[in-house]
Amino acid sequence: MTQTWSATERADLAQTLLAAGPGAPTLCAGWQTQHLAAHLVLRDRTPWRMSPGRLESVAATSADPQGYAALVAQVAEGPGRLSPGYWFSEQMNLLELFVHSEDVRRAGPDGARSTEIAPDYAKALWKQFRLFSRLLLRPAPVGVVLVVTDGPRVVARKPRSGAGTVVVTGELADVILFAFGRGTSTDLTFQGDAADVRALLARFPGPGGTSSQA
Repeated sequence: MTQTWSATERADLAQTLLAAGPGAPTLCAGWQTQHLAAHLVLRDRTPWRMSPGRLESVAATSADPQGYAALVAQVAEGPGRLSPGYWFSEQMNLLELFVHSEDVRRAGPDGARSTEIAPDYAKALWKQFRLFSRLLLRPAPVGVVLVVTDGPRVVARKPRSGAGTVVVTGELADVILFAFGRGTSTDLTFQGDAADVRALLARFPGPGGTSSQA
């Protein structure tokens, strides 16, 4: 297969996981780095066995440095040829891997953000994100327009009867993370009626709120 953005992101995520080490926090509630790595390996290889018990079992064998390094090596290897994730990597994996990279970085002691996203990579991320944004924001109680600062926008949720629309603006990574339930670790602005903004943030927490999304 030719090199893809998801392959590049996977390699970056593996390095980020190794640098963080086992036992490090993530933005996924209740998950340390070994849980996140276990989730990715199960998702790649045996998605039909992704029960909480199975994840805990794999994570438990990877809490020591040697076991953890072996698990991260499987993350880096990715899905095999029999997995749909191998043949449809951009569609199935790009956003997943990008978000989980940020899960590790932003939960770290310095709260590091991703480096500046190259224009071509930003286009690839947006191409996938705008397709999924309507599904991700479907539970929103109000209309939602997602806007990348000085960039594209998408109507992710049309307003429900009796509700208005909130415009959420920020850098691409922050907009993506907000839609994936990681808004507490972002820097975003919200424009709209105060009641609509409160209703949206009650369902999708923003900066300063509480996140429980995994």
